[in-house]
Amino acid sequence: MLAYRQHLTIKNPQHIVLSNLPLKVGQQVEVLILVKENTVEKTASASSVINPAQAYTDAEWDKLEPDKRRELETQYILNNPILMKQIEDKSKWFTVSLEQLGINLND
Repeated sequence: MLAYRQHLTIKNPQHIVLSNLPLKVGQQVEVLILVKENTVEKTASASSVINPAQAYTDAEWDKLEPDKRRELETQYILNNPILMKQIEDKSKWFTVSLEQLGINLND
């Protein structure tokens, strides 16, 4: 999956324009809107979970070691009850036999 980033200042929340994207007519895309922390009111309570990406500027985040970014992202997910519930709801657990794993205990 390719990702393209654009930084915008919202002038009308009913109409957001993304322009000059390297996309083709008919190509399907998924749009994710991330609100920069310094532009929203600070309403976080002691029990809220802070997205680690919001603790860094884009440049700082990009400079972090990949392992550090993965660790911060993992901690964010594990400490976010909403995300954990979504993962739980979409997970399908099943039993795998030793035979399916290719393990023979008689050897």
